[in-house]
Amino acid sequence: MTKRVLSVLCGIVAFSSAFAQNKNLVGVASFKSSGRTEYVTAIQDAVYDATLKVRGFSLMGKDKLEQIKTGVGQADQDAGAIAQAKSLGAQYIVTGNILKANVETKPSDLPLGITNTTTAELLFDVAVVDVNSGEEVASTRFTAATKGKRAFEDAMKELTPGIDKFIRENLKNAVSIAQIEEKNSIGEAIRVLIVAGSLAGLKEHDEFRVYEITDLTVDGKKMHRKKTLGKIAVAKVEDENFSVCLVKEGGADIAKKVEAGAKIKCEIVNE
Repeated sequence: MTKRVLSVLCGIVAFSSAFAQNKNLVGVASFKSSGRTEYVTAIQDAVYDATLKVRGFSLMGKDKLEQIKTGVGQADQDAGAIAQAKSLGAQYIVTGNILKANVETKPSDLPLGITNTTTAELLFDVAVVDVNSGEEVASTRFTAATKGKRAFEDAMKELTPGIDKFIRENLKNAVSIAQIEEKNSIGEAIRVLIVAGSLAGLKEHDEFRVYEITDLTVDGKKMHRKKTLGKIAVAKVEDENFSVCLVKEGGADIAKKVEAGAKIKCEIVNE
């Protein structure tokens, strides 16, 4: 019992539990754009809404979001936003660049005469940046062109599922394995304790990918390599911060790496 308590305490201190304090905060920077305010706001709101849907994360309060102004006091606009987000305790920041948000009403010829047609063209980039490393996790471009009385609304309706999917897949709250709970007769891990519980919204049967992080230098740039070791699934949510998981794949590698003190993390794979 004492051994387990000490191990758990070490897990909290060493891993800085991803679900305590501000480690699960996400900041959304003001998007770069020269477009009309209402269209820029609508696009940003879609990104805010997508972020709010991701389990284990909280969107920074509006008072703090107001402080993440792209380019304030910085030559590099995104660098300024990232520095401010880091000082406010964010784990990730979402940045955006709206290249086109045009809504126009023009006369068009129809068989029964000339009528006015409203068209909307949207083109914007969204990126997720790891605040601690400063590295871009992922980026993508969204584009849509629609016609009709509700052209802009229809364009946003078309793009929203893709925005949700992009944010969900790239906001990953990596959690740590606190200890091996049980091994089989040949030394493979069959049960592990992870540092994530009810505060992260976990429930039974949630699955995680287990991977080892190693640092590589490629072309003078330091990069993180994530090598998959196996898969685990939540068997019991113990409390706010811990859950017991059954090892579904990779029990031998997981046990070996954890006991060797390797940098092991877990990311949820089902949403």
